[in-house]
Amino acid sequence: MITSIRSGLIFIILITILTGCGGLSDKEEQDYYQRAVPIGQEYFKKYYDVEVEFTEFYINIPMSSTMVLKGYPKGDPQTKISLSFYLPSLEIETAGGPGEFIEKRKREAEVNSK
Repeated sequence: MITSIRSGLIFIILITILTGCGGLSDKEEQDYYQRAVPIGQEYFKKYYDVEVEFTEFYINIPMSSTMVLKGYPKGDPQTKISLSFYLPSLEIETAGGPGEFIEKRKREAEVNSK
């Protein structure tokens, strides 16, 4: 009985330590944000012909190692968009937004033919 309680407590403490560690410092988060913004702006310009304003971000570490930028197309603050990146590479994972906006994405053939 005592052994199982002790094992359970050790497991809980270990999980608490592991999930509490491994995060980024505020400076590291800001560095990623500063690097991701121009990548995101270029992505939306290239695939949607729209300039965007990013207003917030969050980083999902240690759960999934992704970063999400949120914002809107310039001149249209009612249309909310997002862009997910893999960390640390800042490779774009997915873009999000209203269906009618996302459906306007150019195909690779259209983008590469220019």
